[in-house]
Order: sequence, then structure tokens, then C-alpha cells
Amino acid sequence: MALPRFRPPPPRQKPYVDTLGRALKRASALTPAEIADTMAPAQECEKRLREGVATQDQLIVLRTQLRIAMGIEHSRIVRGLREHLATALAALDAIEARALKSGVWRPSALYYHELDAIHTAVHLHEFQLQQVSAGELHGITKKLIAQTQSSGGAFERRSLADMGLEQTI
Repeated sequence: MALPRFRPPPPRQKPYVDTLGRALKRASALTPAEIADTMAPAQECEKRLREGVATQDQLIVLRTQLRIAMGIEHSRIVRGLREHLATALAALDAIEARALKSGVWRPSALYYHELDAIHTAVHLHEFQLQQVSAGELHGITKKLIAQTQSSGGAFERRSLADMGLEQTI
């Protein structure tokens, strides 16, 4: 009696992947609606800081936006804004130090130079977002998250409602 012949399995059809569509999405510029959605939390946090009613979470949101702006600067996509962004980040550090002086978050009034630096940086970040592609922004954001986690920081995905921003946006 002859041994049964081994029959190889039929080839599986690979799932269709639209590589050209993916490449176009990554290379496309952000739309004005996407830029507005990205900037809305930062602008609202800036407004709350200016009014003296910001929470610590709102300050962290603003700092994160400005660190992304600094990442865009480091990637050399949009250059020449480093000093403005560094000044704004230093102002946020000073605000946080004043607000946490007693150990508990207490919003404090801002000085004019802090207000001006933060407002300028938020405006310049909006300009940066008009220049970068979706893929570049995604890559910069992933790199920032990885740097934060590798340095012992925590990464949290929070909703706008958790930070008290949903009502106004």
C-alpha cells in the first residue's frame, strides 16, 4: 500500500492593504478643522490661566502642547521658534512653582511677561501645525510619549471632560 501524498495547504490570500492611501494620509497637511481641534484645548487652557482659574491638569495640557511644539522645532520642520517656546515653558514652570508653593495647587495671578510668552507660544504652535504633515506630527508625538515614559514619567490619556474643558469647547 502506498503512503498518502502530502498535499500543501492552498495559499491564503493576503488582506488588501491600501499602501498608497496610507502614504497619502501620512504626507497630507492637517486640515483647518484638525488644526482647530488640536488647538482648542491649548487655547482654552491659556484662557483659564489668564483668568487665574486654571487647574494643574490644564497647565499640564498646555505644557504638553508646547513640548510637542518644541519637538517640531527639534525635528527642524519649522525652525527659529526655539527661544519663544523655551520662554513659554519656563513661564509655565514658574507658574507651577508658585501655584504649588503651599503643597496644594492654588491658581495664582500671572505676570505680563508670562502671559505674553504663553500667548505667543500658543500662536506659534498653531502656525507650526499648518506646516507639518499628519505623519510628522504623529511621529513627533510618539517620540515625546516614549521619552516621557523612558524618563520615568507617566502617560495618561484623558478626556476633555476630566479636565473641565468640555463645556467651553
